[in-house]
This record gives sequence, structure tokens and C-alpha cells, in this order.
Amino acid sequence: MFNINSIKFYMILVPIISILLIIINYLITNKSDNNINKTGPYECGFYSFRQSRTTYSIKFILIAILFLPFDLELTSILPYTLTIYNTNIYGLFILLYFLLPLIIGFIIEINNKAIYINKLFVRNKSLINNKNNINTFYNDKNTF
Repeated sequence: MFNINSIKFYMILVPIISILLIIINYLITNKSDNNINKTGPYECGFYSFRQSRTTYSIKFILIAILFLPFDLELTSILPYTLTIYNTNIYGLFILLYFLLPLIIGFIIEINNKAIYINKLFVRNKSLINNKNNINTFYNDKNTF
């Protein structure tokens, strides 16, 4: 009927499996009305049981965003390491031309303190002045 290597076979098989999985999911799921607020969007009045917002520093997001271009640049350097013997001095100049904007951008980020992170994120300012009692810092629940 159908050859297993034929695209027609997969165009019929994939929708059948998808519909079958959706039907199985519908039959297995719990249909209780206990959590009726969870079906609506959050912005329209979801009543949470506790405070769901926690504070965090934007610096961690900046580091995650800055990690992407540097990581991609480093993965682009990998082929050069494999062909360094064949490319000679021309390949070295291409590599330096490739790395120069990366190095300059990294220096600019350091000078602008874009990747500077404080060692302690303390909201309770009285704990900063009390350096002798380190246990107070770790036991106070309002510090983080």
C-alpha cells in the first residue's frame, strides 16, 4: 500500500498520531472544577494563594543576554582551531579581524559596568552596618 520511505506515508501517519494523542489526553485528564480560576488569564483577576512575585536583580538577565553573542562567537572560532595548519598567516588575520569587535565590545561592557554584580543584594540596610553578627544576615527572612 504505502512505501515506508514515501512522504505520503508520513503525511498520513503524523496527523493520525497527533489526533490520537489529543484524544488520549482529553480522556485521561482530570476534569474537576476545584481550580476554576486557573482556566482564566492571570491579568483578569486570578486570585493567588500567596504572593507569587519575587524580586531579582536585572543584572542576571543582562549577563544571560550578554552570554549569547560571546558564546556564538566562541563557537564560530572552533573551525579555525581545526584548520590553523592550513590557513597560515591569512587565517590568523581573519581570526583577529573576527575577534577585534568582540574584544572591543567586551571592554566597553566592563567600562560601563554592564556586567558588574554586587556580592550581596540586601534590602535591610541595618544588616549592612552590623558586620559582626553574620548569623542575623542569614537568619533574617526579609533579606532575600
